[in-house]
Amino acid sequence: MSPNRSFTRIFVVLALAICAPGFAAALDQTQPTPQIVTARIKLDDLSMIIVPVSINGSGPYDFMLDTGCSKSIVDKRLADQLGLSRVSGKTVVGMLASAQMSVVHADSLSVAGATVGGGDILSTDHLATISNMARGVLGEDFLRNFDVLIDYRHQVIRLESALGPMAETAVGERLPLQLTATYHEKLTYNRLVICGHIREFGDATLSVLLDSGANRLTLFRDDLGPGENQAEPIRAGSFNRWVTSSAATRRIRSLDLGTNSVPDLTVIALSRRADVDSDGLIPTSFFHSVFISHFGRFVILNPSFPKTGRDAPATFAAR
Repeated sequence: MSPNRSFTRIFVVLALAICAPGFAAALDQTQPTPQIVTARIKLDDLSMIIVPVSINGSGPYDFMLDTGCSKSIVDKRLADQLGLSRVSGKTVVGMLASAQMSVVHADSLSVAGATVGGGDILSTDHLATISNMARGVLGEDFLRNFDVLIDYRHQVIRLESALGPMAETAVGERLPLQLTATYHEKLTYNRLVICGHIREFGDATLSVLLDSGANRLTLFRDDLGPGENQAEPIRAGSFNRWVTSSAATRRIRSLDLGTNSVPDLTVIALSRRADVDSDGLIPTSFFHSVFISHFGRFVILNPSFPKTGRDAPATFAAR
């Protein structure tokens, strides 16, 4: 992958990752869903997840699945096509910049029959910068209503509407999950924060956002210490007017998350130009599968599941 495309994706995630407090409330689940639903996903050339999403019963349309984005987003052209009513205009606050977007109302969002209804989502005409395949971004305001298995190896996502068989049978270390964080001394919501360590940075605990919309390990700090490479400019396509920044890089031996270790990584440093609600981002694509239990408030990286029936996820070997 080219560095420019990589940095473009990182910036878009950062620009949209934190929404203003008015966007904190999740969509309300308004109808029964199957206990576990399964949807096929596609991966683009940067391992971004494309998932089929229906809006108000229309579709499905290709959306990018972004666990690091607290609010779902729809392409303005699609919002106009579906006649989604415009509620207001809002400034969306991100980690490096802010952007003006519209707020539109959707009666329902659904994935393979798992439905969440009655809420406001964002609308923008810059989605091509996020993914050429996507008509929108499916964020944590939707996902928080389910326990979620993201399976890169078999290219499926599974959604469970309560604490049930997936959480009960998932095998692996259960890392505590924080669903809120702090931004400008106020709580942020719809976050997936876990704790880890990087040996090169000492014993300090790092809070990292588990982010399916990122493709590089990213830390929000001014420098990476000894071994840091020369800073490279971030090029953000249509978002250039919102950001002027650069990123330094450094190789590290591993990122440790509980007893899980992701070895031999390149980390990117983005200067703390504004307060952020975590120490960094870790891509979910570092793992062959990730189980996120919003109801149990834990995450299992590279989980395995016993073969208990046709609805049980496949068994995975450790990476």
